[in-house]
Amino acid sequence: MNPIIIDNEFRSLVPPPSADELEQLEQNIISDGCREPLVVWQDTLIDGHNRHSICSKHNIPYTVAEKEFESREGATLWIIDNQVGRRNLQPIDRVPLLEKKRAILRAQAAERKMASLLRGPESPVAVNLPERENGEVNESLASQAGVSRKTYEHLKDVAENGAEELKQAVREKRIGASTAAELSTLPKEEQAALVALPKKEIVEAVKKSHVSNATGEFEWYSPHNLIASGLACMGSIDLDPASCAVANENVKAAEYYTKEDDGLKNVWFGNVWLNPPYASSLIREFAEMAASKYEEGEYEQACILVNNATDTNWFHRLLEVASAICLIKGRVRFIDRHGNPGGIPLQGQVVIYIGKQPKSFLEAFREHGRAILL
Repeated sequence: MNPIIIDNEFRSLVPPPSADELEQLEQNIISDGCREPLVVWQDTLIDGHNRHSICSKHNIPYTVAEKEFESREGATLWIIDNQVGRRNLQPIDRVPLLEKKRAILRAQAAERKMASLLRGPESPVAVNLPERENGEVNESLASQAGVSRKTYEHLKDVAENGAEELKQAVREKRIGASTAAELSTLPKEEQAALVALPKKEIVEAVKKSHVSNATGEFEWYSPHNLIASGLACMGSIDLDPASCAVANENVKAAEYYTKEDDGLKNVWFGNVWLNPPYASSLIREFAEMAASKYEEGEYEQACILVNNATDTNWFHRLLEVASAICLIKGRVRFIDRHGNPGGIPLQGQVVIYIGKQPKSFLEAFREHGRAILL
């Protein structure tokens, strides 16, 4: 067997394990030997760098499996896909790898396009040329990262501009991707200082730093009876991310975000009551935030009052993470901007529950209509 070659560029594609993970791996190999073969391409190591180091350190034998690729790019793509497939790798660490993959795919597409042009319009290459830069490739990479396309873009910002402390906070789910992306625009010293604070203090610090921008209209406010059921279900309402002073007289959330605070970009936490603005562009964004922030572990549970717009993508995005729903019987009588009953909409509403206590939701909301587990 030829000596194994360590290629620094290939090795840089392997995110380092934590100190605890590396120690555990070393103990396992010392105890049980190196059970999985190292993978090489043309004698160059492409998988098993940590195992190789440990085996070399302790003079432990290992086996080798060979892979064949037509080019260095092929080997690089294999390494990236292999690393991204690790179950313990966080999305924040998958994104930089996938961005390298995007660059390779982009270069390959450009080469195919040039080949097509040189061969002429009747060339078979021209027939199959994938134009995927802004669509299919992005969706595919986000899927490989295990997040939505929007969350992927947030994580990309953090990976490129975030301090290590900010990235670690995202790994530990102490802060969500959207908020982390906003913080990544600050100097790295400020990022490190902010993420060391408790979550609620991060909220206030983000406000004071003017990281947020205004969005939305908040003209239809939640009625008392639905809020009472939300409180009974969740036990408390810690945050209303789309609110104002008048609306919070009913909701009585411990914290709320106004139009100026921008709940789309701030931290969500605890138990959330959300009655998003009914402008179509904003409701889509709030729905995506509610779904992605829950997937990221940024808040515990939420009751979301929205139109029963079953034909929309944003509605189905919420259903992807929901565990229960209440189909409200009759029309909801919202509160107007003066605090008076009014604002009866033209269509029916639902309350969507996101969280791990769906049975409590059913009990609390069954008086309002048909409450169903999802």
